[in-house]
Amino acid sequence: MKMRSARAAVAALLLTATLAACAENAQSDGDGGGGGDAPAATGPITFGVGVDPAYSPIYLADQENLFDGTDLDVTVKQYQEGTGGLDAILAKQGQLTASTESSLLNRATRGDIRGLAVFSQSPSFIKLVARSGISDVTGIKKYGVVPGTVNEYATNKVLDAKGISKDAVEFVKASPAEMPALLQRGDIDGYIMWEPWPSRGVANGGKILLNSGDIGYVYNLVIGVDGAWYDANKDAAKKVVDTIATACEQLTASPDKAGTVTEKAIKIPAAEARTLLEGVQCQVRDFTDDDLKRYGEIAKFQADSGIVDKPADPAAVMVRGVA
Repeated sequence: MKMRSARAAVAALLLTATLAACAENAQSDGDGGGGGDAPAATGPITFGVGVDPAYSPIYLADQENLFDGTDLDVTVKQYQEGTGGLDAILAKQGQLTASTESSLLNRATRGDIRGLAVFSQSPSFIKLVARSGISDVTGIKKYGVVPGTVNEYATNKVLDAKGISKDAVEFVKASPAEMPALLQRGDIDGYIMWEPWPSRGVANGGKILLNSGDIGYVYNLVIGVDGAWYDANKDAAKKVVDTIATACEQLTASPDKAGTVTEKAIKIPAAEARTLLEGVQCQVRDFTDDDLKRYGEIAKFQADSGIVDKPADPAAVMVRGVA
């Protein structure tokens, strides 16, 4: 009787140890690279994007089900501006997003938002358009601005490059979609914006005066993430970054796809989208020292201009080694 009880006790202890080891192994297999106590990605993942052709690799990944090759449940959600996905992260309504480096640095001063990789860059995708009758930057007295975005940063880059004082011009706040109509009515004289809004301005009688490369700025689009979510789900985040890398490879091999997926996502004709994307490099890559130096200049501008209380630290915000 005592022997049977002892055997039963030993068996129970062995079973408990076995179950504990299995549980530990299961957690380790899916811990996302964040350590043995980090949970695996569970539930849906919301990936916020804006509504312009530069987001075409994410449109492609969504439409052609590239995320199905992972064990993740990813939903791509569109916002009128790239900042929409960043604001969703701050509100704990999203996990990942895509935006300009400028917008990400801005929002990183309000909460734990980090950058994981660059996926798009161009010196010509952002352009300055002026209304009919203005043929030189000095003739622009009223600029359309979207506060806290790369548009505001680029506007100030234009003024600095041309030696124009901020006090000599007026800033009119509006959304990107409002700019072409404001330009046509004469409510603003010009704006520097990402496509398709410069081309919309041209269609309303405006004229392109320069692009961002002419004032020394090559924009970056960056994959951003909720910092706390990333710490617990590094493997999941890496899978998303790798999926966008695959999408960029497909677009580079078949450029017409960019037009097709953009037309389906945001109703811009495929041929127009392809034209707007000329000069845009779609490639997922890690952050470089030069990137961080430039991001530091952007962060300093944001603080000096009163856009943020203090500048973000690019070295802390941008996570190197993911791409």
